[in-house]
Amino acid sequence: RQRRRGQQNNGILQLSNMAADSSFLRPECYSAPIDAKQTVQSVTVDMPLQCPGWHLYFQEEKYSETSDLAKRIEVIGQHYINNAGVYNLKQIQLEKCFKLEASLVCGDNLLTNVWPNVKTDMLERAQSTLATFGAAMHKVVTLDAINSSQSQQKSTKDCYVPRCTLPRKIFVRPEGFSELHIMSQIDRSMVDIMCSVRGSVSAIGTVEAMATWIAYKCSRCGQEQTQRQKGYSVIRPQKCKKEGCLAKKKFIEQRSSPFTRITPTQIVQIQESNIQAPIDLDFETSAFLDIELKYDLVDTLVCGQDVIINGIIKLRTLDADQNTYPSTSESTSKIYMKAVSIGDAKDLRHNFTQRDMDAIAMINSEPDSFKLLSHSVAPELHGEELMKAGVLLSLFGGAGSQIHEESEINVLLVGDPGIGKSHLLEMAAKVSQKGTIVSGKHRSPTTQTLASAFHGSTNHILSSGALANANAGHCAIDDLDRLASEQGPLMQIMQSKMVSLPFPNLCSTITMPTSVIAAANSLHGHYDHSRLLTENTRLSTTLLQQFNLVFLLLDKSNKDLDTSLTEHIRSVHDGVKKNTAIAQRFEVKPKSNNSISNIIDEDELDDEHYDLSNRLKLKNLNYKEEELDLLPPILLKKFIAYARQHVRPLLNDEAAEMIKSFYMGLRDKEGDEQTCAVNVSHLEGLIRLSQARARIDFSAEVTKLHVRDVLCIVRHSIADTALNDYIDRNPATASANQPTSQRGLAKKFIQMLQARSNALGRRLFDYDELKDMATRAGITCGVSNLVESVNLQGYLLKKGVNMYEVMTD
Repeated sequence: RQRRRGQQNNGILQLSNMAADSSFLRPECYSAPIDAKQTVQSVTVDMPLQCPGWHLYFQEEKYSETSDLAKRIEVIGQHYINNAGVYNLKQIQLEKCFKLEASLVCGDNLLTNVWPNVKTDMLERAQSTLATFGAAMHKVVTLDAINSSQSQQKSTKDCYVPRCTLPRKIFVRPEGFSELHIMSQIDRSMVDIMCSVRGSVSAIGTVEAMATWIAYKCSRCGQEQTQRQKGYSVIRPQKCKKEGCLAKKKFIEQRSSPFTRITPTQIVQIQESNIQAPIDLDFETSAFLDIELKYDLVDTLVCGQDVIINGIIKLRTLDADQNTYPSTSESTSKIYMKAVSIGDAKDLRHNFTQRDMDAIAMINSEPDSFKLLSHSVAPELHGEELMKAGVLLSLFGGAGSQIHEESEINVLLVGDPGIGKSHLLEMAAKVSQKGTIVSGKHRSPTTQTLASAFHGSTNHILSSGALANANAGHCAIDDLDRLASEQGPLMQIMQSKMVSLPFPNLCSTITMPTSVIAAANSLHGHYDHSRLLTENTRLSTTLLQQFNLVFLLLDKSNKDLDTSLTEHIRSVHDGVKKNTAIAQRFEVKPKSNNSISNIIDEDELDDEHYDLSNRLKLKNLNYKEEELDLLPPILLKKFIAYARQHVRPLLNDEAAEMIKSFYMGLRDKEGDEQTCAVNVSHLEGLIRLSQARARIDFSAEVTKLHVRDVLCIVRHSIADTALNDYIDRNPATASANQPTSQRGLAKKFIQMLQARSNALGRRLFDYDELKDMATRAGITCGVSNLVESVNLQGYLLKKGVNMYEVMTD
């Protein structure tokens, strides 16, 4: 019986020693990376004198002085000693981490001679390479701590001197080894490879801390070993690692040992903000990537922060409730990044390739780049040149001053539905340097909100919101009138450029200099000219005053405009408007920074006869619309980013005097013609608009020509919003006091003409514009007879075919 038991035991031992071959379970493209082989569960604590922290970084390998790894550690340690001014050993021992610059490492000839492929190994074998640099730094810091303790005096009753302890694991934070990658191009083939991404923080999870390694000491022989921990239950050693010791229990925890490791972990999500990322017109959002933070990287990010993260690509297995496709095996894992270093990208400039620089120079050499850029924002939206020009100025932003860097230009679009406001907002968010879009129409508690909020199954995940994601960029808000519950945080951000987080047990204030481009529909489906702007929308007067430009988009009948729109839509769908010929023309044209002066005559310098809308319109030559090679969205985005990054124009004396006179004129008309108060914020808005106009031309200074274009846009905005109050100041009695006689209609029409002329700063109008003003004044029939009557009275002077001049005297 004993012989039979022995045979059974020998069979069991033989079966246990056999290695099971499970290679058939792996896909064909699978290759086991070197860094993924660390599967050891317990390690004997052994500290070689040549490298005391060896087992902190290499659990499975034994230290050998003749190995290539030991030689690399020795050379790297000498590199740290030679660059003592860069590596502060005392601070590294306190913070337990240090930055490793690629330029210093690759520039050390002694290190590159021993390790010639150090940069390649850092990218392809990141974990083992980082462990080598960390072990070398741990050795240098340990020797420095021992030398410092030997030179110190011993503790006395009057003076306590802390004893020297073995430093814990020191982490390496590499920078500059990898180029920036686009998030949408990261796939499973890059697993265990280190890369860099740039994005803004969109969500922050909670911090979870657990013991990953616990050191134990044998109570019988004193041998110390460390045990890997998994899950929520403590795993204790089963036997002593020392040869000859038979102890199997009574192991004492060594909580102060450097081999006992408490690992705090945090998951954050970032959104793509790389300028080289392609623009996908089919999707509204950019690419997202989950980032795993550990140790000193935890709690270092805030919502909306623009960062550059270096990390190692990993695969994470999804739970059953997280898997979107539980029936398939392909979607049971998700790509994420294990961060190894984080850098703030707030003041870091975007990189442009030589091809980008050539294209930007080509665009700037156009005779009228302002017209080309304004039509390229939303080519499908036709006939609203001044409105698109105002949105374009907001995208370029102001240059700030010597004290503050304020670049926010807020634009509001109000009008009838179906005009194209939503499409313009989508394009503005896509071509902005850092843009987001949120809609009040298709909104639910799970979609993106304006302000920061908690969400998730436990409501512990902090979502940054659309305004924070567009920090130092643009936030496009569609159907603003439907976001009544979030107009308070929006007003706070637009006023103070800061937002508070009033959450339980949390009080924080985050700076968010975000520009807002919003759209709102009319309250009753169609804009009513007999009512004020606040009565046509659900927006408060205080919120309306925060917008620098307010435009009305109305669905009005105009024969010439409808004919031009039909031709424009036909040319767009037929493929006539393409950007294929723009490169050939740009290759032969020199770059010029004064393109505005090439298209303006000296006779047009008079502001009363200058019409920017007519200049920006596409001309109809021989019953055919003017062909303009439009820019693709990605090129327009790069042009805007380059201008915001490199061009900071300043006001000259003529431009400052022109802005001053216009502002003083608004202050003088505040009591009788303006619907809202004019304050210093309007003056700052005029300056930022003028700086944005100069940025379009890459001009180093703001001239009076730039200011004139801005004032024309501002006059148009004021005329649209202040048109309701020109006739009757009391909206409650406006409908009851409508004139019925022919004389009363003529008087009301004359007041409308004079008010419109003063608002726009010009006196020449065509017949369609006179007809539109008569319709706004409530005159629907007999317009031609009324125009002839006013012409005979001397208030209108006929200047040509369907052209009239308003006599203001």
